[in-house]
Amino acid sequence: MRGAGGQLAFEFGGDAGTGRSTPVRKVRRDETVRLVEYAPFPRVHRDQQWRHGFTLDLSPRGLCVRAKEVAPIDSLLRIIVRSADGRPSLDAVARVAWVARTLGGDPRMGLEIVASRERRPVTVAAPALAPAGVGASHPAARALGPIAVAS
Repeated sequence: MRGAGGQLAFEFGGDAGTGRSTPVRKVRRDETVRLVEYAPFPRVHRDQQWRHGFTLDLSPRGLCVRAKEVAPIDSLLRIIVRSADGRPSLDAVARVAWVARTLGGDPRMGLEIVASRERRPVTVAAPALAPAGVGASHPAARALGPIAVAS
C-alpha cells in the first residue's frame, strides 16, 4: 500500500517511486480551455469577490485551473465553468486538491468536484394548437410534444 503522498503523486501523474515516467490517469482528461469563475464557498463576507481563471484540462471528477490568484489547499470554492458561447456548462462546489506554479511562475490549482448542479435544457409543454373544430383530446392536438427551452 502506498503512503498518502505517494498516492497523490500517482493520481496526479508523478512516478511516486514506481520507476514510471509516463503519467497514469484514472479518469480521462480533456485539454479544453474554458473560462472559470470562482469564489469561496460559502461566501461570508461581501469583499469575497468572484475571481477568474482558465481551465487547462477537464474531467468528470475535477479540473486544472490557471489563475492569477489561487485559493488555499482544502478550501471549498463555488465554480462556474462557461462553455464557448458564454453560457454556464458547470455550476459546482469544488475542493482545492493541490496548488502549484509553472516554471514561468504562473499559479495553477487542481480542483476536485464535490457537488454539482447540471445545466440541462428545461422541458416545457407546448400549448396545444388543434385544428378548428378539434378538441384538446384529439390525437392531432397531442401530436405536438414538449419543446426544449434553454435555461
